[in-house]
Amino acid sequence: MAEAAIIVGGIVLAGAAATGAVKNLLRRRIPDLAQDDLLPDPTNDLKVIRNFTEQDKAGLKAAFGDSPDFIWILKDGAKLEKEDASDMESGTSYLMDFVFYLAENYGHIIKSVDKGGNFQGSIVLVPPVTPFHYKAYTFAAMAHCGKPPPALWGDANRKARFDAFADISGPHHEAMHDCLDDHWYLLNLGVSPSAQGKRVGTRLLKQAIHLAGDKPLFLECHNGNAPYYEKYGFQCKKNYPFAAPEGTSRSPFYYNAMRRDPDQ
Repeated sequence: MAEAAIIVGGIVLAGAAATGAVKNLLRRRIPDLAQDDLLPDPTNDLKVIRNFTEQDKAGLKAAFGDSPDFIWILKDGAKLEKEDASDMESGTSYLMDFVFYLAENYGHIIKSVDKGGNFQGSIVLVPPVTPFHYKAYTFAAMAHCGKPPPALWGDANRKARFDAFADISGPHHEAMHDCLDDHWYLLNLGVSPSAQGKRVGTRLLKQAIHLAGDKPLFLECHNGNAPYYEKYGFQCKKNYPFAAPEGTSRSPFYYNAMRRDPDQ
């Protein structure tokens, strides 16, 4: 059986050398975030963690259980019905598992808990990294999650919408063209339904702004969330529809590449 081989910098590596190169490429390159790195918060309910608990994951999946972008993939602008609940749950679970893998292996996680220690919300930040390394990290997350469930790939049109949703690196690079490997990426911000309206998300967002310091901060969001982020200094650098192939979607869904510079 032939040995697996990869090409690194024009040099062909095989066997143990290839394995070592892949491990080096995918290793965690950032120091762990410490509790003392956080901005002092009067509620004292924010915790730096390396891994989500199962309760945390359930709470975060619930936070995105009716996310408009996920609904667009499944229903293409149509209203969710009771019979869609199972598909929505499995689709949300798959997409959030992708986030969990990236967060735990390559990002910083800050979560909010109530007085009983129960999950209220969390934010995931990826510190500055080269586009090459981030793409490698996403491939690792895809390999970890495996093939998308039928809820996302159940038919050709749904699969096309999912693929369009997943391919958003272009606007990210366009918005951050002058600092591609020198900006922070706000990968995910979610608040449990039971904690919404308690400023949990706002306090988590302020921690992201604090940690980014003198570096720009980037995030993607759908049109419904853009005004919220604009209140905290983010500017929409590009409003764009997901590029689903013609005939696979009746209703284009718009996203925003949002950037916050340190002087905002």
